[in-house]
Amino acid sequence: MGSDKTRPKILCVEDEPETCKMLQVLLPDFEIIPAGTKLEAIQNVMKEDFSLIFMDYYLPDGTGEEACLHIRHFDQRTPILFITGSSNFTATNAVAIGAQGVLKKAQPTFIQELRERTLELTLS
Repeated sequence: MGSDKTRPKILCVEDEPETCKMLQVLLPDFEIIPAGTKLEAIQNVMKEDFSLIFMDYYLPDGTGEEACLHIRHFDQRTPILFITGSSNFTATNAVAIGAQGVLKKAQPTFIQELRERTLELTLS
């Protein structure tokens, strides 16, 4: 019966800080933790538990695909959802490497899909 209002943590792996800030506004019930590089993402997941990982495809030190494959070596449980503008990276690609899917940033239904998939995928 404590008053602990700890919000579930979502790791936002994205080289554009404004995107993580936007996600925090769109998902106020979650704490969005930014990571700007593949290395930073891997280090964060190694030291902390997250309810969900948002992964961009293009990162300054590699790709989200590489980060996802590396994370899956030691964490098969935390859901990973790619959020990207890349038209070449599909849901089939994401699932093949152990992620739960892809949201395309430019889609008109992005915000609605983001909220639905976040609620569907987050670990409690």
